[in-house]
Amino acid sequence: MNGVLVIIVTFNGMKWLDRCLGSVRASELPADLYVWDNDSTDGSADFVQARFPEAKLVRSAENLGFAEANNKGMQYALDKGYGYVYLLNQDAWIEPSTLGTLVAESEAHPEFAVLSPLQMTDGFEKLDKQFGRIMKEPVKRVMAAHWLVPRAALERIGLFSGLFPIYGNDDNWCDRARYHGFKIGIVPAARAVHDRAYREEPKEKVIFRNYYMGSLVRLCDINRPLWERFLFVCLFTAVKSVKYGSILPCKHFRALVRMLPEIRQARQAFR
Repeated sequence: MNGVLVIIVTFNGMKWLDRCLGSVRASELPADLYVWDNDSTDGSADFVQARFPEAKLVRSAENLGFAEANNKGMQYALDKGYGYVYLLNQDAWIEPSTLGTLVAESEAHPEFAVLSPLQMTDGFEKLDKQFGRIMKEPVKRVMAAHWLVPRAALERIGLFSGLFPIYGNDDNWCDRARYHGFKIGIVPAARAVHDRAYREEPKEKVIFRNYYMGSLVRLCDINRPLWERFLFVCLFTAVKSVKYGSILPCKHFRALVRMLPEIRQARQAFR
């Protein structure tokens, strides 16, 4: 069985790619690189081909998004017999010891479907803001900027769902992992960077991500009955409408209600 396949989905990410892919090249534990370029227009694919010829580079004719592009890489890993996949965001990078530390922990604790290093800001000055919020026991979910996933877990849980247009796929996959008896873990001895800038976002985008995608994740959580999750989302709608002073959550709620047949089918497929 092959070792670790590092999967990186690129889209106009030139500002990070040298550090991102270079960190994998410098890893103390050798790993293969799989880069899926989502039809970048900034020369990302050409840069990868020229600077990192050892990478398996796929140039997509269209932007497939985060989930489907990573699915391509994970299926490639399964087909080629890799023992692990490491999902690495284009705006993220690892330390030389990161992969080796995570793989050693995974081999010692096969009950974990996902192991993440500490995800930190550039310069390792502090924890990534969102990552810091999930640093508690037990860990239920961790963002997929840095994921080590063993083959056995991937085979049992499957790939990302196509139900999520953007955001939420990593949360949903963690929920499915816990349903199938796996755990989600963080390894403090391993460190990595997730270099995302926190910018002011339009209210509409914030509501879409926090309310709509958050609600969709909850409705698809097979660890809880659908009726219970639906009642929670009803209350969540009222709370968020007041918080944001907007009727957008109510509009998104109607869209979620229309999606209930698809959600039921997906929940069955996740089992």
